[in-house]
Amino acid sequence: MPDVAKLSRVVAFLRAENPLEDISVNPVVKHPHNTSRTIPERLPPAKIKELSQLQPAKAVAATAGEWVAIGAAIALCATFWHPIVYLIAVVFIGARQHALMILGHDASHYRILPTRWQNDLFANLFLMWPMFASVEGFRKFHGTHHQYTNLPDDGNRHIWRTHDAAGELAPDWQFPKTKTGLALVLLRRAAFLTGMFWIVRGVVGSFLVPSPHWMLAAKLVFYGSAAGALTFFGAWYAFLLCWIVPYCTWHIAAQYIRLICEHSAVESDEEEYAVTRTTVPTRLESIFILPRNIGYHIEHHWYPSVPFYRLPELHRELMAREGFQTKAVVSRSVFASLAECVRESAAQGRRETGVLAG
Repeated sequence: MPDVAKLSRVVAFLRAENPLEDISVNPVVKHPHNTSRTIPERLPPAKIKELSQLQPAKAVAATAGEWVAIGAAIALCATFWHPIVYLIAVVFIGARQHALMILGHDASHYRILPTRWQNDLFANLFLMWPMFASVEGFRKFHGTHHQYTNLPDDGNRHIWRTHDAAGELAPDWQFPKTKTGLALVLLRRAAFLTGMFWIVRGVVGSFLVPSPHWMLAAKLVFYGSAAGALTFFGAWYAFLLCWIVPYCTWHIAAQYIRLICEHSAVESDEEEYAVTRTTVPTRLESIFILPRNIGYHIEHHWYPSVPFYRLPELHRELMAREGFQTKAVVSRSVFASLAECVRESAAQGRRETGVLAG
């Protein structure tokens, strides 16, 4: 019976309308996902408004680039078939799937196209529905993550199951860990079952979250057409090898590595700087782990109105300020961020710091 009650609460939450009001105090630029927390470095409103201007061509080009890269990887793998080539393709395609989700994340903040229905339709067609999710469903949890980061109402506490019923951190989300402990968590998550759960959860949940009737109809047409095409061309096995396997392995691993970099074991002398960490990846890391500037995470949390292609500029503006230079937690590689989340041995004292997504 308690499970039925829990399921009912989840369904009620999904069916509720998304909050659209800006709850921040004295926002620089009004946005429904502004934080209720204090932002220590308030940049001039004119600068934030400038950085927040949308350039749809850049977002569309980035989306097209990811799909071209996926198509090229599949073609090369089919042409030069070899187990090693296939493994490389799995990692590369999984990384591109992660990039599609990152771009979909920008769409959840209305940062792809200026007209909201067009923003959501574009995101669903080319970013979210192929990833067994929806922009409305992602926004349902991610909006409250921004509004109440690391607080009890943070929506990502629920979608990532970071806390138990008593409000304590679940074992997977307690940091720092030993290197072995961290590796085991990532390997377990990348071992297919988590990915299959995400697929089922995403598809079912996306039909429960409120969205226009025409969007629901478009979703049914999308999935029906995809299934029909795979059946007509006899491509279900290829779909499994080239889409489901990358999704359930490297895509999931990259998601968890990113989450750990963003919110785990972040330590600063000032609380608001300890909410999240910025990770500036190396070139290779930006391809396989932190694509599309998602590593600029403090910047994104403070100013969610700034689209992904302007985040490096926002970072430079903040780095010019002494407070940000001295108090913000900024790592210069993914491995540097992960190093802050491990300890040398299980015998050492444990700082338990939660991980919350995006």
